[in-house]
Parts: sequence; C-alpha cells; structure tokens
Amino acid sequence: MSVAVLSGRRVARVDLVVGAPIEHAADHATAVAAHFAGERARNPKLWNGPFFLFENVRIEDDAFRAIARPTDYATFLHWRAQGYPGDARTHVFPVPAVTTTDARLLVGVMGPATSNPGLAYPPSGSFDHHDVTGDRLDPVANMVRELAEEAGIDAAALTPEPGFTVLSSGHGRIALVKRWRCPRAAADLTAAVARHIGAEVDPELGGFEVVPFSRRFDPAKTVPYVDALLTLLEAAEGVG
Repeated sequence: MSVAVLSGRRVARVDLVVGAPIEHAADHATAVAAHFAGERARNPKLWNGPFFLFENVRIEDDAFRAIARPTDYATFLHWRAQGYPGDARTHVFPVPAVTTTDARLLVGVMGPATSNPGLAYPPSGSFDHHDVTGDRLDPVANMVRELAEEAGIDAAALTPEPGFTVLSSGHGRIALVKRWRCPRAAADLTAAVARHIGAEVDPELGGFEVVPFSRRFDPAKTVPYVDALLTLLEAAEGVG
C-alpha cells in the first residue's frame, strides 16, 4: 500500500517483524560512507548507530504490518538526502502524542546536535536495537524510552489510548502515533519538562512548547505529520 492510502487509518495493533539486514553493493556502501563523513564534518556529534528501514508496509486484520530491515543511521541519512527514492522502503517511526488536561500537545524543538536541528515535533525517535523483543519491534517500548530520554516524562504516569493512528509524513515516511493523556495541565507539564532539559548536559531538545490543538506550524519548521495530528486532536476534542 502507498503511504497516502495508509495515512489517517486507525489500527488496533502494530506487527513489525525483524527481517534480514540490508546489504549494499560496494559502490553504494562507499557512497553512504562518504555522505556520512560529510555530515559528521558539519555536525561532529552525529553517531552512526543501528537503524531500521521497512518493506512490505500494509494494513491487515486491523494491524499495521511491515518487515523491519536492520541497517544503520548512515544508510538512512544517505537515503533521506536522495529524497527517499523509490517505493520499496519506508521510514516508519513511533510517535507518543502527550496531551494535557487543557487540550494541548507537547512538541519539542530539536537541538543543534541532532540531524533535524530546529524542527518541531513531539519528542520521539526512530526504532533501534533497544526496541527489539524476540523477532519483533516494540513501538510502545520505544515511546516509553524516548519520552524519558528527551523530556524526562515517566510514561507510567500517563494513560495511553488503545491502538495507533497511521499518519503520512511525506513520501517514504510513516508515523505510528499513540496518544498518551497526561493528568497535568500545560503549565505543570511545561515546568517538569523544563527542569529535565535544564539538568541535562547535552539535551536532545533545544526547546519545546505545549501547543493548543488549534495551532498549525510553518511547514519549514516542522515535519508533515504534525499538523495532521493536531487536526485530528482538535476534531476529537470537538466531539468530546
């Protein structure tokens, strides 16, 4: 299925089977290494760690399904720099949408040491080896980890909604969104996240906002799924 066809669909479950690693021809591996060397020259804090790209992405039996192909971050950055070419592979990533009692969404602004400096989107991160359980990737474990690392939020204090919403974030990119309801109002959550970021030596987030569901972002300062998510949250709030 195409990313556009999948976008906006609700699913009960996510089933991501870990497949064989992606193998590259020698010339492609050389191009990936050269590109990453250039990225590291611009941003020495980039790290080439484990990563996954996805094949056979589809919705079946009320589940989002795909084959997760192990690779590395350098390969992803090279693919991204080419404009996500082809339709064989997709970047699938989990997104915990933390909302407050006064109908606001937590949005982080990525710091200068990241690969998306200045872009605003909910604190989140791509799948890596920490998210592997048996032969599957666990999106909820990823969300719990990323909320703690980036924003200092203990997911045990939140109430997750059942299921996931599949949202396109442009060609070749799919966000798997789960709403997590926070028992705090925006002002309280803001103070807690600010304390966490302020205590970190090298925080991933360069800043953050807790924005009303009616907010829409300048496209140059965010990623495509964020405004779609805010639209869905605003509609849900409107009906109760």
